[in-house]
Amino acid sequence: MFNKHSRIFTESGSLNILIVDVGDEKLAYIDFNRTKAPRKTTSAKALKKPYERMQGKPQSMKIGEFAEMIGSYQYQVKGADYDNGLYVPQGKSHLNKQMVINKRKEAARDNYELIRPIVEDKDKRFDYLYTNRSQEHIKEISLDTGVKAAQISRMLSQFFSRGGCFNAMFPNYRYCGSTFVLPEKIAEGLIKRGRNSKTTNYRARTKEDNTRIEEHLKKLGKKNFDKLPYTKQYEVYDYIYQGVDEEFEDENGVITVQRVPLPESECISYDQYYGYVKTLENERKLYWLCKGEKQYLKEYESRLYRARDGIKGPGFRYEIDATVEDVYILFPYFTHMRLSSGRPTTYRVSCTYSGMVVGIHVGIGGPNWAGVLQALYNAFTDKVAFCARYGIKINPEDWPCYHVCQELTIDNGVEYPKDNMSQMLDEKMGMTCINYMQIYAGSRKGTVEGGFQQDKNDIIQFMPGYVPRIPEKGAKHASNLAVYTYDKFVQLLIVNTLVRNNQKFNARLHDKAMSEKGVKATSKEVWNFGLKQYMNDGRGMVRSKEDVLFKLLPSAKASTTAHGIKCKGIFYECTHAASKGWLTDDKTRPVKSLDIRYFDGSTEYIWYKHEDKVYTAKISTQQSSAFTNKCWFDALHRMKVYSEEKAIQMRKEREARFAQKQFTEQSTKEALEQLKGTKVPSRNAPSPLTSTISFIQKKLIDQKTSNLFTQLLGNESRTPDESVQISTKHQVTSNQFAKMYGDTNNGN
Repeated sequence: MFNKHSRIFTESGSLNILIVDVGDEKLAYIDFNRTKAPRKTTSAKALKKPYERMQGKPQSMKIGEFAEMIGSYQYQVKGADYDNGLYVPQGKSHLNKQMVINKRKEAARDNYELIRPIVEDKDKRFDYLYTNRSQEHIKEISLDTGVKAAQISRMLSQFFSRGGCFNAMFPNYRYCGSTFVLPEKIAEGLIKRGRNSKTTNYRARTKEDNTRIEEHLKKLGKKNFDKLPYTKQYEVYDYIYQGVDEEFEDENGVITVQRVPLPESECISYDQYYGYVKTLENERKLYWLCKGEKQYLKEYESRLYRARDGIKGPGFRYEIDATVEDVYILFPYFTHMRLSSGRPTTYRVSCTYSGMVVGIHVGIGGPNWAGVLQALYNAFTDKVAFCARYGIKINPEDWPCYHVCQELTIDNGVEYPKDNMSQMLDEKMGMTCINYMQIYAGSRKGTVEGGFQQDKNDIIQFMPGYVPRIPEKGAKHASNLAVYTYDKFVQLLIVNTLVRNNQKFNARLHDKAMSEKGVKATSKEVWNFGLKQYMNDGRGMVRSKEDVLFKLLPSAKASTTAHGIKCKGIFYECTHAASKGWLTDDKTRPVKSLDIRYFDGSTEYIWYKHEDKVYTAKISTQQSSAFTNKCWFDALHRMKVYSEEKAIQMRKEREARFAQKQFTEQSTKEALEQLKGTKVPSRNAPSPLTSTISFIQKKLIDQKTSNLFTQLLGNESRTPDESVQISTKHQVTSNQFAKMYGDTNNGN
């Protein structure tokens, strides 16, 4: 009939009983109408709240007698609802809230330990609820712990009255009158807390006022908030939110609108405004100060462990990330105009175990998937050719990183699409796991993140074109000061990376074995030692350049033409393609298009595959010399400029053609005017003079040819004149020409 955790009550409140335990013949209950402790406050607001702090133990009664006792009431029975959650005061920062939570959890554990011997022992629990031996057990605990018996008794009452579970030991502050709760809305009769003022009559502040203040501060913004004192801020707030527009009519009937202040009884004072603003500042709740949990973790989370904990050795796990550098680089064309290509994006791949920078890549534009793949390609291949491309000569042992990692750590940025990451795992290059870290949480992959800041400290901030966080007023924009081109910028990164890898001291990289063996505390020495001792000397971690090239580098389409392989408007030479007869304009050539791979940091080479073999094509210095030793971004940009120049020049050419045709027409008219009155020959054959000139020209050519053969055959005794016989038919015309040109010998 009666169940544990049932509440028996009437609507009028004459009966209010909670059953806390039911035995075979008896039950234990708490009568709230009988056992309430008196209030220690006179606040009318506090007295309205329910108050259920128990001082005595539950009562017990036989089930039949209990049924008879409540039988005269029109009661209801419902399951008891316990509100035992851990209450945290509102308006505290994340740090302060966590401190309160930890403190109250610890207090709850201590209180539960006091009553554990009674509530967890079946016999003692029965004695406490149904017999008179409860005080014996309480005094026994009091002697052992030194805690007063009244305190233990109160904890037992709280335990049973709030559900008989561990959460019952949390403090029930929400029903306490000591925690003031702001009114929700602005209403009449709101009395300001504290001492009554004899000079002012301001009302109490409400949650609606808090919302207004936050809205006001948001409109002010950080700049005005730092500039204006609190009194001026309040004046603006008072004018906007505590004023009203009223209409006034003068003697002439002209209506004017004037802003007038509301009565003090409908406003909050400066002190109330200032108090809440300081609370927002201290709790870091202003929108420009509020950083959330990520900022809290960045500043306060523990740094006891290292990222390399649990990693087998060098090359096992790489971290990759990208950042837009705070510097502008120079556009390599039109250098007299000092144009800028923009801010470069640096991609970096670092070994978590050794701190070694195993790969870098520089692109133009925001972080993207193609840049990530090229950075991985650089990490998985030899660095000698890469450094030589930028004019830096190194030995293989200076940067001995060309191994494929087993795990890759990334953040959850837009440059890492899930589908593409899955596809990269399906390529089966040796990478078996990709770890996604929280975005904007650099500590999750601090090895690679720290490298960006080191580059900035070492080289970026000293470069012309550096972008300061707070630029000086009136200073030139950083893009106008760029000096370093793409190649020069990559050179600086390579040199700085070599210094960090080979020379920078870092004792945190050492383990016991390295210290005993005398291994230097640099990234390269740790890499070499760990690779040999822990990673089987890197066996199984190396892939051929051709293997990773077609799996990682970006792809494009190229066409075969008579001028070479054309890719994005640039022509390339390849002996293999030429030997196959592809580089012609013949429509029947066997290959007309190629699927190529390219490196966007250099236009020098492209790669294509034919019959499972990778071939390299080099840029044609005859057809595309303007684009040699350039990155693709600059080359394509120059092509775009060419297109614009071509359009402008075609307009000028069109105008010039019109002028040319007009000049031709005018010259024709003038020539016709000069020949006006002459007779046009009626014959259809060429004129005699034209025939004679053609004949003479032919004979002169024949004479020169005959003389050449004579010299080659050695017959120098023959006179040249004998080879030319002019007929009588043209003799008269020849004599006339001789007279015209002054040769009197031929005219005799």
